[in-house]
Amino acid sequence: MNKWLLPILFLMAISLPVLPLDAQSQQGPKSKPGAESAAPSAAGPAYPSMLGPGKKVPIGGDSYLIYGFDKKPKLGTLIMKVEIFTKEGKKDTSLEVKADAAMPSMKGAHETGNRSFKLSKKGDYLLPIDIVMPGDWEIRLTLIKDGKVIFRGSYQFDV
Repeated sequence: MNKWLLPILFLMAISLPVLPLDAQSQQGPKSKPGAESAAPSAAGPAYPSMLGPGKKVPIGGDSYLIYGFDKKPKLGTLIMKVEIFTKEGKKDTSLEVKADAAMPSMKGAHETGNRSFKLSKKGDYLLPIDIVMPGDWEIRLTLIKDGKVIFRGSYQFDV
């Protein structure tokens, strides 16, 4: 009996590091970093990547938005500005615009929550966003018209 005990214990010892020890590792392969916002998941809706600041981002039909910041993203408070235009090029102020900012690499640690933009007298949607530490950041934008979500998009940047 002792003759077989040592080889069995040895095999158990070398196979132990290979076995998953937590439930999360048993859920299958993980997606690539940065892919969380583009792929739908049980955690929420998909937010496809948007073109960069200052570019026309189509939002359905012939409408589009242009977004930007009051300064280059860095530590502190940024003001995000969103302008929405109709196909005729006129500003559309009939939508509700919301955004959530977070650090994808630190899920839940620095999320701002889904907050509404304020509409300025010029017809621009404005929202202050606090960048509290250096690293990768993502802003998830949601446009709502008549109580229905008509657009979702995300923008990732590094501070």
